Amino acid sequence: MNKLELLIAWRYLGAQRKSLFVSLIGIFSMLGVSIGVFALVVALAAVNGFEEEVTAQMIGKDAHLEIMSYNGEPIASYDSLTREAKTRDSNIVASSPFIIYKVGISSKKVNDGIVIYGIDAESAKGVTDIYKYIKWGEYSVDSLEDLTGKVRPGIILGSGLANRLRVVVGDKLVLQLFQSPDEALGSGPKMMMCVVSGIFETGTYEYDGNLAYIGLKEMQKLLGMGDAVMGIQFRIKDHWKAGEAAYDMSQWLTYPYYSMDWKAKNITLLKWMNYEKFIVAAVICLIILVAAFNIISSLIMVVIDKTKEIGILRSMGFSKAGIMRVFMLMGSFIGVGGTIAGGTVGLVLCKLQEAYHFITLPGDVYVIPYFPISVHLIDVVLIFVIGIALCVLATLLPAWKASRLDPVGAIRHE
Repeated sequence: MNKLELLIAWRYLGAQRKSLFVSLIGIFSMLGVSIGVFALVVALAAVNGFEEEVTAQMIGKDAHLEIMSYNGEPIASYDSLTREAKTRDSNIVASSPFIIYKVGISSKKVNDGIVIYGIDAESAKGVTDIYKYIKWGEYSVDSLEDLTGKVRPGIILGSGLANRLRVVVGDKLVLQLFQSPDEALGSGPKMMMCVVSGIFETGTYEYDGNLAYIGLKEMQKLLGMGDAVMGIQFRIKDHWKAGEAAYDMSQWLTYPYYSMDWKAKNITLLKWMNYEKFIVAAVICLIILVAAFNIISSLIMVVIDKTKEIGILRSMGFSKAGIMRVFMLMGSFIGVGGTIAGGTVGLVLCKLQEAYHFITLPGDVYVIPYFPISVHLIDVVLIFVIGIALCVLATLLPAWKASRLDPVGAIRHE
């Protein structure tokens, strides 16, 4: 490759009076590559951002892994089970017992059904991040006074649930156990009056609209469980290794206990996000592929338009390989230019959205209130490589066709 080949390729690519239409096709081909690369950069950044936000929300609400018993049977010896788990796995950094149950909840105006956690507030700080999301009130499930001055057990609600129940910090709520038909014939339902001590907002509608937290002792009293719990939550040093930790734990746990990590609890959502990323990338790559076919068309038209010039170049001593390189350079200019332009615009837009969150989403439909963006360097590199590679490959056929022209026949071409 020499400077002459570069100069000829550049001049053939530029607009000329007799081949303006051909040059416009080349410009539209470059625009097609730009749009495809732009869409791919933004789409993959959005998928990555969505995946990271959802993962962060899952880890913030859930512990890294849990020990529970089959059929929801209470765990009485949870202290010894916790000690054994910490002895066997040095990666465990915190643990906390919990009870999870479905109950009815009533305010003065609304009745609803929710999922409620009974937690030890202090130890639960080590395994979940709910305390970081408190927006009103305080992170406390201790007894406190309601608006009338009476002391009640504290309860922490999600913001969506608080709005649905139409309550604020200090308001009273009544918890009620659901009863089976047999129980309904006996004594009345078990109930407990609480006072709202705090309201959290994670930004995830599923959590904010359906979860509440109460003290472990109060939950044990409501369910009549004594000192037993329903499970133990753990946090480890690296949440991405929670699956390995859960597997190791399952090797020594005996019936009726089993372990489950946060990925296993959310396996369907995680699989869907992985499939989504692959499908989005594959579909948008078709835009670049269509642009590559446009490059083939434009170069073939250039070959037809420049047949006489090609013949003159061959007669002056240009080799077949030189002619082929000229047309490959033309396609490469289109591919590289389109890829850089589209990629740059896409990256700028992603960085602006990442910094200012100016594109918002409805919180009752999506799990986060804004369009999430996360640019990964490896994705950007792959996009640039794929975009340029497809465009270069698209030049092979027209470039080969140009190099095979007979010099004498080409000069006589009209």
